[in-house]
Amino acid sequence: MKKISQDGMISGTAIALIGVCVLLVAAIIFGATSYSGEKKYKNNADQLIATAVTLANTKLAAQLNAKFQAENDATVTSYTGPSQYGSVTVYYPKSWSGYVDTAGGNPLEAYFNPGVVPSVNDQSSIFALRIEVVATAYNIQLAQYTSQQNNQQGPILSITPYSLSNATDSSIVGVMINGLVRPNKQGVMVMFPLRTDTLEIWTESAQYTKLFTSQILQSATFQP
Repeated sequence: MKKISQDGMISGTAIALIGVCVLLVAAIIFGATSYSGEKKYKNNADQLIATAVTLANTKLAAQLNAKFQAENDATVTSYTGPSQYGSVTVYYPKSWSGYVDTAGGNPLEAYFNPGVVPSVNDQSSIFALRIEVVATAYNIQLAQYTSQQNNQQGPILSITPYSLSNATDSSIVGVMINGLVRPNKQGVMVMFPLRTDTLEIWTESAQYTKLFTSQILQSATFQP
């Protein structure tokens, strides 16, 4: 009978275990390498997608901006006042109506509002856009507001220097007034010296303040 050596059996088992371990380590390394490559590929793909989305958004934004500009050009109209009063020009939505009075108490009084212009004789009427050329020197007209600003018991006003971005003469600097622009009427007004008179352009409604400051004033002009 052939005797099998116990040492031989242990050696064979050890060899088998070593082989299994080697295969396991190889499988782990392969798996880790594959995962790393897959993750790297995913990161690169994410970057490519993000870049593509950014480019697409930029192109879309440009297209929308061009479309908005075209629509804006088609939906606005302009008013230009008499040349003797500075040829004041403003652009406003076509859906608004206007009423101009050059025979009233001031050389020029213009009223603009969506739909129908409310009564200009009703003190409670609120207008989206007003333009006046006041037959008063600029420093005197402005003093009426600065005196209110300095009066602690008076209405709260904010008065800051302002010039029209589209002005024909960039040296003409007036003021922007935020607060009580007329009795019981909160809004935003700009005021400029106009020869011996004063030019005032304003809105009496918080609803149109953004449109007034970001569009109407940006395109307004006059001849000083």
